[in-house]
Amino acid sequence: MPKVAVNGMLMHYESKGKGSPVLFLHGSGSSWRMWEPQFEAFSERYSMIMPDYRGHGDSTKEFPEGKYDHYVIVEDLKCFLDELGLNKVHVIGVSQGGQLATLLAIRYPQYIDKLVISNSYSEMPTVAAGWVLSISNFIFSLLPYRTIVNLMMKFYKDDPYTQRILRNSFSIDKKMLLAMKTAPFPAHTNELYRIQSPVLVMGGEGKIMTGIDEGKGSRTIYNHINHATLALFRDAYDPLSTMRRDIFNEMIIDFFEDRPLRAHNDVVIERKQS
Repeated sequence: MPKVAVNGMLMHYESKGKGSPVLFLHGSGSSWRMWEPQFEAFSERYSMIMPDYRGHGDSTKEFPEGKYDHYVIVEDLKCFLDELGLNKVHVIGVSQGGQLATLLAIRYPQYIDKLVISNSYSEMPTVAAGWVLSISNFIFSLLPYRTIVNLMMKFYKDDPYTQRILRNSFSIDKKMLLAMKTAPFPAHTNELYRIQSPVLVMGGEGKIMTGIDEGKGSRTIYNHINHATLALFRDAYDPLSTMRRDIFNEMIIDFFEDRPLRAHNDVVIERKQS
């Protein structure tokens, strides 16, 4: 259970496998354990570097001035790569990890070899999505943490595998959850052009149960990045790393190894011409 001191905090991380380094950035409220569905496929050929970013897992929970800040986490991650002597890595981010991966690639493009952004948004998808977030924050503030988790798991009532992975990887308490959910959204659509590396954008197609159009969010990111490929999964949503783990793993490895993405009946693939 290694930890390194970076940017005024202790960052816990786990690593598996040997080969070219890949930085895995987990979703909000989760930890490195959410990458269990990727262990076998990636550790055979890559060095998986899986940190718990600030506020999560066994890493430092405190933020400067007590305010949850995505950009502080980005600086943590940059310093983490420096501490490990990693100056060029592939990066995979899912959900909030996708936002952090994108912000890292915008601010420090020289560190990124290839980038995978899954189930992420570069801006609030709609005005209604902001309302949904505000209402859910208010409701969550009134409920016990266990009840909040059980409510979130209802999105996966037909997917016990995803439920198991998410429950096993949850790593924050109610205070941190509310701090994270009420923090300013790190809008960055107008900065996506700064990304220099090849990018694979992955997302669910269409609206999920909250009414938020995940496909629209993925397409917005895709439309604003050069050298991008888009994969939209029908009847799936955040996190694709569990809900469509086999295709998710296959596509990313093909992308890393410069192979064409294979066709699947339930996945729409688009690629910008060079």
